[in-house]
Amino acid sequence: MNEVIHKIQSAALGNERNLWVRIPANQGNTPNLVIILDAEMYRGRVDAVPVLDQLVHKEEISDSLFVFVSSESIESRWKECPCHPQFAIFIEKELIPWLEHRYPVISSAPEKVLVGLSYTGLAASYVALMTNGLFSKVISQSGSYWFNDCQLIEQYKEIAEPILFSHYINAGNRETQTDIEHKAGVFQSISQLDAVQRFRNVLRDKQCEVLYEVFDGAHSAECWRATLSSALKWALPINNTTPSSQSIPSNALVNSI
Repeated sequence: MNEVIHKIQSAALGNERNLWVRIPANQGNTPNLVIILDAEMYRGRVDAVPVLDQLVHKEEISDSLFVFVSSESIESRWKECPCHPQFAIFIEKELIPWLEHRYPVISSAPEKVLVGLSYTGLAASYVALMTNGLFSKVISQSGSYWFNDCQLIEQYKEIAEPILFSHYINAGNRETQTDIEHKAGVFQSISQLDAVQRFRNVLRDKQCEVLYEVFDGAHSAECWRATLSSALKWALPINNTTPSSQSIPSNALVNSI
């Protein structure tokens, strides 16, 4: 896949960030659009690029234009990711139009997928809710749904309209630590695993399609790398036939519910 690096200015967020756009080699098909938040984490620690390349090479996912979105800075990540309205505006009103202007083919993308992990997993689920119908699928790896006493879980509980997108969510069976002060003003009272399970339950109550998986591990890049292939196969099936949870292989999984 060819890769192009861009910069995008955001009036909504008041900053500038890098985008890494990976363009599918097959120009004959209309590609999916996959927006991956936390670019530095996914490209560096998770090592997602070789995962994508292998899936594409083996033709295990359908043609897609992958966009890695920088977090801009550590300080910006703390501010923008936890249910920040301006971040949803950036994605919907700035990033998507910017991409469609430069890559018009994605305007009719069969799937539009938003991907994140930990704090950006929370952000992905928040943005999808705030832009209900813009994305067809969300991949959230160890999403931080504990944030602010499970604020986003409560928001999902309260919505009355149908949820127009589906979720892949996971967490590790060793993500069980509680009462953590991540920084001043950011306190986690319940475990990552408990919060993800609560979110899964709300999605089911809302009749939202959700694939929930528990992997054998903790809150780590290695575990997210091990489960990324399964998540992408779910989101980008060949011939648009979504596999069931039983057909998704991963040596890291201990449970699929």
